[in-house]
Amino acid sequence: MPNNHLKLTVVITVVSGKEPLRRCLAALTQQIDFAETEVIVPYDEWSNEVADLAPEFPPINFYFVKNLNLTLSGNNSLRQHRLYDRRRAVGLQVSRGRIVALTEDHILPAPDWCRQILAAHEGPAPVIGGAIENGIDRPLNWAWYYCDFGRYGRPLIKREAEYISDVNVSYKRAVLMEICEVWCHSYHETTVHWALRDRGVKLLLNEKIVVSQHRPTVSLKKAWFERIAWGRIFAETRSCRLSVSKRFGLAAGTIFLPILLLLRIIRHMLRQKRTARQLTSVLPFAIFLLTGWAVGEFWGYLSHPPQSLTEENDPILNSTELNSENLVNQ
Repeated sequence: MPNNHLKLTVVITVVSGKEPLRRCLAALTQQIDFAETEVIVPYDEWSNEVADLAPEFPPINFYFVKNLNLTLSGNNSLRQHRLYDRRRAVGLQVSRGRIVALTEDHILPAPDWCRQILAAHEGPAPVIGGAIENGIDRPLNWAWYYCDFGRYGRPLIKREAEYISDVNVSYKRAVLMEICEVWCHSYHETTVHWALRDRGVKLLLNEKIVVSQHRPTVSLKKAWFERIAWGRIFAETRSCRLSVSKRFGLAAGTIFLPILLLLRIIRHMLRQKRTARQLTSVLPFAIFLLTGWAVGEFWGYLSHPPQSLTEENDPILNSTELNSENLVNQ
């Protein structure tokens, strides 16, 4: 239920674990008035180490999601990603602020992040995304960043957008609740934003709302398999709105996808005035990761029937009901 005294809810999705979350919370709590803002960290049996941080950050609401009844391999990027989407859904369900912002544990918000979100929402815009920057200066991290967030790098023109990332997005809660059936079991940024756009809601970008990505460095092999999983999930989600013939056409087109995405990355790097040295150090890693994404999209279009992302058919979504009775306030 909404709380009229709370201006803002921040939902932090556990992706990278305890230490990245500690850094995120340390940065966030320095700018928060907890009389007006709540911070929610949903977690489950596969991320329960983050509960150790509760004594260190007593104002934070740590919520444990019970009874998933799911066997999950820690190396399965596809199922891990779906758990991230479940955690976001939990956070949104228990949010109470008039504005709800989403981010992830390996993201560090700018010192004025919360203030800029509230200022931006003083206007009529119901959905606002912000700028995303890379915080770790290594070629693989830069490639990772440009594959995911290059379009959100500064300079960022304040404008209407087709896509907004779930690591730096905020909603007027009333608008988000109007489509709660879309996200209440699992939050997917694409389906949520498509549903809003179908209702005539505009998505806006605002470069004053800034975060930076500090993902822990992983092996190139693990990063590649992650791109496969995330590309597959994107294709599966997109397939829910497509005919079989359109899905097969898009699957065939994935052969050209690495080239198209690489050109997009180059455009973003040039827009941000990256040097020739940066281009040559980042692009080989980016090409490798983009091939993984293309493999994932191809797989997703061909192997995943559109209806399988619904509550009745998804094995993760069907493992428990997401409502306040399944949440334990720590």
